[in-house]
Amino acid sequence: MTTSQMWTSSTANMQAAKARVSQLSDQSSSGLAVSKPSDDPIAAAGILRVLGQQNANTQYATNIGDGIGWLSTTDSAMTASENLIRQAKDLAIQAGNSGTATAASRDAIAKQLEGIRDDLLSQANTRFNGRSIFAGTSDASAAFATGSYDYAGATVPAGSPAGTAPVNALGPVTRRIGPSATDVVTVSADGMAAFGTGTSSVFAQIDTVIAALRDPGYDSDTVDATTGKTPKETVTAGIDRLGSALTTLSAQHGVVGANYARMTSAKTQNATTATALETQRSGLQDADTTKTLLDLKTQELAYQTALQVTATVLQPTLMSFLR
Repeated sequence: MTTSQMWTSSTANMQAAKARVSQLSDQSSSGLAVSKPSDDPIAAAGILRVLGQQNANTQYATNIGDGIGWLSTTDSAMTASENLIRQAKDLAIQAGNSGTATAASRDAIAKQLEGIRDDLLSQANTRFNGRSIFAGTSDASAAFATGSYDYAGATVPAGSPAGTAPVNALGPVTRRIGPSATDVVTVSADGMAAFGTGTSSVFAQIDTVIAALRDPGYDSDTVDATTGKTPKETVTAGIDRLGSALTTLSAQHGVVGANYARMTSAKTQNATTATALETQRSGLQDADTTKTLLDLKTQELAYQTALQVTATVLQPTLMSFLR
């Protein structure tokens, strides 16, 4: 081998060693064993896959947090609503069982019932992040109209026959919590199922009791021509209807509770998945700091030694290259 060939070979080896030192230095400073696809194409493909899964899991975490906010707000509103209906029922029972009640005392109870009705309507129109929690995906500003108590979150689906009973055609508000087709949780409540609508709503039932308590014919047991009942009988019927309304609301509350439990469980699972994915990514992409530093020092030493040996052994002259 000529001196020229030896020089060329040594230079190539030293450049390769220098490149390795540079690569290890970059890994040491960045903490990454793979920072670009050319570093390790196979590992890079795995890293991209895991990063995609991490992005999706982060979005699921956001959805879960938002869903918990919806369901927590709904749970609070339903709890308050149940308490209000109980109060209304108790007042109706108090008025119905009092044989010595006067028109003034009944009017006082009626005023309390008006306040309860208004508070109940306010709870039914509770909003979260600008959306009515009982109106589904409807953009209605309130789930229930004041006065008529019509359910504004219900619409008749396009193409339905005229006169079809309203249904929640727009559907409930849902949040995706995972990649599976079943990983979708309803975070809104069905307002119509919970409170009724119009004249069949719990608000209207309270109004019926209020009207009966204020009926001039209450003490004389005058029969109403429309209902065929005396005011006292109307109050008694109202007590039963309020009891039924409470049962119905509690059933819907149970649905919300089940969805809330699923969301909280999903939150725990999401955190576990996030940790597992980060472990995968780290195993594929992150550098072993201790090993990298050791390899760097070893490679630097080898490079410096190679420079010294080459400088000592190969001292080229013009004649060496001419041979």
